[in-house]
Amino acid sequence: MPRALHPDTPDAELARLNRSGANTLLTTELVEFCESGISIVVAVTDQTGLPIAGTACGCRVLEDGCVRLVLLRAANLELLDAASASAPIAATFSRPRTHRSIQLKGINTRLAEPTADERQAGVDQMAGLGEELRDVDYTARFTAAFCAVDPDDLVAIDFDPTSAFVQTPGPGAGAELKA
Repeated sequence: MPRALHPDTPDAELARLNRSGANTLLTTELVEFCESGISIVVAVTDQTGLPIAGTACGCRVLEDGCVRLVLLRAANLELLDAASASAPIAATFSRPRTHRSIQLKGINTRLAEPTADERQAGVDQMAGLGEELRDVDYTARFTAAFCAVDPDDLVAIDFDPTSAFVQTPGPGAGAELKA
């Protein structure tokens, strides 16, 4: 992976949370980050405890605080099957330009049909990821293929977030973000 020109740090993430003064796990700034068009890696475990990983196209935080991940159905069948059984979930959001990374963990996973607006958000957020990847020198051909989205193939996983962690590389990575 190419190096970020201005890498983020775990300490910067913790300082952002402390400055926000928010009394909630998902601050306004953190919601904006998760919904901004960045890399989203999703993981659940199957019924035997084995991990299953996939990628999401987009994210929306709903009014009730539930996190909705929008994924390509065909590329994530095994993950969706495990999520439909209410498996615990982890979603890691990473900005390629800075390597800033946040992981949300949650429970009560359930499948949902994304709205038309959420489908469009998945397309738009993948386009944003494509811009991020081109900015750190991935080729246009690669990003076009990697970020391609068929809006008719999208499905959603909803979950209730229970914790958040700094995953930005560096000293302090893994620190829990607390409200």
